[in-house]
Amino acid sequence: MLRKMIYPKIETLLNTAAGFLHEKGFTPNQLTFAGLGLNVVSGALFMLGLFPAAGLMLLVAGLGDMLDGALARTSGRASKFGAFLDSVVDRYSDFFVFGGLAGHFAVTGRMGWFLLVMGIIAGGFVTSYSKARAENFIDACSVGVFERPERLIALAVGAILPGLMGLVIWVLFFGTQATAVQRILYTQSLLAEPAAARSSDPAKPL
Repeated sequence: MLRKMIYPKIETLLNTAAGFLHEKGFTPNQLTFAGLGLNVVSGALFMLGLFPAAGLMLLVAGLGDMLDGALARTSGRASKFGAFLDSVVDRYSDFFVFGGLAGHFAVTGRMGWFLLVMGIIAGGFVTSYSKARAENFIDACSVGVFERPERLIALAVGAILPGLMGLVIWVLFFGTQATAVQRILYTQSLLAEPAAARSSDPAKPL
């Protein structure tokens, strides 16, 4: 949802940046793996308790995540495998980011927060998996508020702004579970309809 709102407003800027990167010889897959590297660094910063730096790194990685798709289209290298690889790498990125945060709470003995973050990891992965699995049976399953961009931006804001992290963790915990359940119920409702009556919705991020 967030990407659908923001992307049209910055599409021209992204395409310009993608054109520059294409001229310099960069490929979409290079940006995808560069984003993974930045997310690993972000996770390490979370692990060390350097929350503002981790949040800023997360935002930079998010910009790279938007640029790889723009570069793929600009360079004529857009492909189904590229989209598949990007989604797979995103799952690793999410693990390193939230895993770093969970690790920080574990080593500092705050087990309540550790368990909440582990719940966010579970909810995020079920949200993504439910979409991927549902789309074996229906055209698209992109419902829900807490898709990947919303999760990462909320975490970045909570990390950068003092005093917000606790609230953000609770919001992400309940938001990810609600989104996963919403996708399950959405799929159930569509599968209960005759095939001819099912409608598709635009593809959105996992």
